[in-house]
Amino acid sequence: MRFTPEALSDALPSDITLRRYWIAFSGGVDSLVLLHALAALHEHLDVPQLGVVHVNHGLSPKAGQWADRCGRQCAELSLPLTLCEVNATPAAGESPEAAARNARYRALAGLIEPGDCLLTAHHQDDQAETLLLQLLRGAGPKGLAAMPMLSAFSRGWHARPLLDFRRESLVAYAEVNALSWLEDDSNVDTHFERNFLRHEILPRLKQHFPALANTLSRSARRCAEATEILQAQARADRHPLQLSADTLSVKGLRALGEVRARNVLHDWIHARALPVPSEAQLQALWRSVIGAARDAVPLVRWPGAEARRYRDVLYVMRPLVDFDAALQCEWDLSAPLALPGLGQLRALTAVGTGVSRDCLAGKRLSVRFRRGGERLCVAGREGRHSLKKLFQEAAVPPWQRNRIPLVFAGDELVAVSGHWVACSAVVEAGQEGILFQLEVSTA
Repeated sequence: MRFTPEALSDALPSDITLRRYWIAFSGGVDSLVLLHALAALHEHLDVPQLGVVHVNHGLSPKAGQWADRCGRQCAELSLPLTLCEVNATPAAGESPEAAARNARYRALAGLIEPGDCLLTAHHQDDQAETLLLQLLRGAGPKGLAAMPMLSAFSRGWHARPLLDFRRESLVAYAEVNALSWLEDDSNVDTHFERNFLRHEILPRLKQHFPALANTLSRSARRCAEATEILQAQARADRHPLQLSADTLSVKGLRALGEVRARNVLHDWIHARALPVPSEAQLQALWRSVIGAARDAVPLVRWPGAEARRYRDVLYVMRPLVDFDAALQCEWDLSAPLALPGLGQLRALTAVGTGVSRDCLAGKRLSVRFRRGGERLCVAGREGRHSLKKLFQEAAVPPWQRNRIPLVFAGDELVAVSGHWVACSAVVEAGQEGILFQLEVSTA
């Protein structure tokens, strides 16, 4: 497809309401063509504002010169340039490519406000490279869908209007319009995976398959369609299994069978903004957690998340943070009590429920945690019961039991946060009481 400003206009988002486009401008030929064509269209766009952003990764000795040149080119087109400087140093185990990409998109996300749309210059050849990279990494349909034309991003949108254009058509436009672009030396370093494919593999494939970029892009679109169907099926399957926002029925997952259950788990974990496990980790979750005996308390971990099971309930959550179970804090109830590794314990005023304020008057209050052997005479029940038995009856998972604050008045256990009040401390009808509530830390 021949690239022209008019063809670009047809590729811009038309079914969302926007107030501003942000053009991600590196100074390379692709983003320069996008910038130049948008400047030519500016008066005819349905958005009142057009902004340009250049991200300086600081990885090249020429980075400062590139930023200056981008500024001059924007000035020639009477477009404002925002310069973002980022730290793209890779973390342990992170590739330089991933570190630069993650730093870049964090900076770009910070600019996007409601009604904004980020425009990037990814084209059809980029799409082909992305699909091949994902295929070589063993990705499923979602990964093979590669890059979407339009997706939600930060508080707005991210569009890639050049995905249907070949790179050669963009270069042809740049040459016809006498555009001068930057060449990043790192783009020819074949130690990077994408550059290796771009310079060593794809040219040879194109000798035998001239329409390679177009056909691979078509495959990516079909994978995107398959992904939509899988996601719809996952949500339909999940609905009757959902016990709470954080839990699913193990029995229900087993009834689905491994393939559909793994599809549900993948979609559910992603929807909860948790790191999605690898295929091997999903298989371990299926075998070792869902497939475990009912009285087992199995655990499977992966970076940033973990899966646990208690009875028929599957829990997937962020890893539990270590805390000192021997902690003992005195508390005057005047402010929330910080419990390191857990969150904040709050004393909420209530009427006719909770612990009686009169019962607490003049007594030293403290917060402790289970050490074993604690017993409680629960309001509304006869006799004293061990906390272990009470937790079992209430189906409180074992890993939560030692993390539940216990409130003592002197040496007497008067409340188990979020659960029970001692019969000796319960408030009478119409009187003011206190409910103890743990606000769990999400850090």
